Amino acid sequence: MSATEQAPIVCPIGPTELASRLARIQQLANKHLDSHRLEGRSLHLSYDGAASTAVEHIAKLERECCAFLDFELTRRGDDEALTIVAPERPGGDALWLFSQLLPEST
Repeated sequence: MSATEQAPIVCPIGPTELASRLARIQQLANKHLDSHRLEGRSLHLSYDGAASTAVEHIAKLERECCAFLDFELTRRGDDEALTIVAPERPGGDALWLFSQLLPEST
């Protein structure tokens, strides 16, 4: 079974750590996010290659924190693509979560 079928939808980190992490994610998106596309329960993000290490680090942290989401990293030329899939179940509305990964102007 996949993580989206098993893991509860909870955030195990405290408010201070959450605020710090969201700020780092916002900074990454504002500086390096080239494009994004929402398709149903999937968010597709494309970052410039300069952010590769940071994107990999964020994906690692979020996999540990948000086990109810599926994260897939793919290298596309010089860019780093990250696809995040939310669970299909009641209460699984991921729009707020996804919005945290986008630039502030979005």
